[in-house]
Amino acid sequence: MTAAIALLAALVGAAGISTGTVLQQRAGQEIEEPGSTRELLARVLRRRRWWAGQAVIAIGFGSYAYALHVGPVALVQPVLVTGLVFGTIASAALAGRRLDRRLLGASVVCVLGLAAFLTIAHPQGPAVLPSPAVTPLVVVGLLAGLVGLLGLRGDGWSEPLRAALLALATGGFYGLTATLFATALASSDLVTAVVSWPFAFALVTSLCGWTFSQRALHLGRLNAPVNAVIGTTDPAVAVTLGVLVLGEWVRTTPLALAGEVVAAAVVIAGTVAITRQSAALLRTDDTDVADRQPVWG
Repeated sequence: MTAAIALLAALVGAAGISTGTVLQQRAGQEIEEPGSTRELLARVLRRRRWWAGQAVIAIGFGSYAYALHVGPVALVQPVLVTGLVFGTIASAALAGRRLDRRLLGASVVCVLGLAAFLTIAHPQGPAVLPSPAVTPLVVVGLLAGLVGLLGLRGDGWSEPLRAALLALATGGFYGLTATLFATALASSDLVTAVVSWPFAFALVTSLCGWTFSQRALHLGRLNAPVNAVIGTTDPAVAVTLGVLVLGEWVRTTPLALAGEVVAAAVVIAGTVAITRQSAALLRTDDTDVADRQPVWG
């Protein structure tokens, strides 16, 4: 029952975060190009849609935090990949675009792959939470930081390579952040959780991940590979740290590992297809007004 509650809370969190982000992006697109960042912020903050998006994001983060509190991070973090599906649907609805069969099919493939992965891995939390192992956290943080710096400072390197390195760093920091939040939220006292060292470090690692992600998306001419790398690395790191740091359990028999790899590959394929199709869907250059009705194709 606890796993089902964590799964539902994670789905609500993914839907809320992605939908709220789309609302805020839409609010920013509706205003004229400002002369400065300060002017942009001032205009955006006067938009009701931006504040509605912020409220939805807050609800999503609250649900996500609750999912980490009651369920294993190895279960919760992979579910966040569904945010891409929710965000695509919200983007299409707000832009008045037709959600075609290819996009719907890619979304179904992504969800089925995720369901297969979770069914095979069957992540479970420990009966008694052990003292968190600090060494794996430090190693992942240092490696993610090093890879990210290489992506930022790789003078003379190709943009796709730098974008891939930054995407790897982003996924590493996001997976690390989820583990740190789960460690902090294991406390039954909210005040104790907020003032704990894992919570403080989670804020730092989440900022690092967000910074690297913005640079990766800026460098990557195609967002699909970048999103695929982030969407793969994030849950992989979270699942690994959940086992090593929090004492969580997943199936690791040769047959189970083979099935998990295949399921993960299906999720990656669905993620790439969704990103590509959604980019084509929301392209407005050659779209007729008659095709802008938000219907399922």
